[in-house]
Amino acid sequence: MNYYHMTSLDRLDSISKIGLIPRNEDNSKLIDDKKTKVFFSEGFAGAIALFVDFEIVYENIKCGKMKSANKEIEEKVLKSKNLSEFLGEGVYLQFDGTDIENERNFENGCTSKVVPPEKFYVSVLKSKKSDSIIFSRFEIIKYMMSKITPEEIEYYGVKYKDSPNFIDATIRIQEKVKRYYISHRQEIEKYRNNDYWLEYLSVTDFVKEYLKSNTNSDLTV
Repeated sequence: MNYYHMTSLDRLDSISKIGLIPRNEDNSKLIDDKKTKVFFSEGFAGAIALFVDFEIVYENIKCGKMKSANKEIEEKVLKSKNLSEFLGEGVYLQFDGTDIENERNFENGCTSKVVPPEKFYVSVLKSKKSDSIIFSRFEIIKYMMSKITPEEIEYYGVKYKDSPNFIDATIRIQEKVKRYYISHRQEIEKYRNNDYWLEYLSVTDFVKEYLKSNTNSDLTV
């Protein structure tokens, strides 16, 4: 199973050297997750479900429907124009989860283990029409959405105190994802025509060849 971890560009150099260690950062604080772990989602389905939840929580805080337990995060949300500005530019890291036990569920997956740098690859899109690559997390997730229908997303994970009924959780997630797909139809349709394909670059190579190169023109955020 491939796991996906969404992170900002300014963290990639550190990840390329020491990997990911259990932490609790802004993305987790936005959805009021207090665990100190390495967080990830399982496959395209998990990444999609989590991203949609991020947008829902962000919009609810932005319009005053809910409050964040973290006042610093709430202030940052209110000052930002949209979710893209709040999160900032970043990437989806992919890594093999074969030997990493998921301690929670397919969407909000986590582990207490340190994940070493050599495991990580940056998800990039390549185009049949140009030599440029696209690495923006906001484009990668739309590509994932073009390959997975809402009906294919099913809740699964470990059972714990107060864990949801899997069938009920599946219905709720599918309904949320369907609404997102409808409101972002054009952005998703862009990737349905097979003009793009997904590849993975080692995080070390990505940092060296792209982030640290100010002269590389074949790059699209």
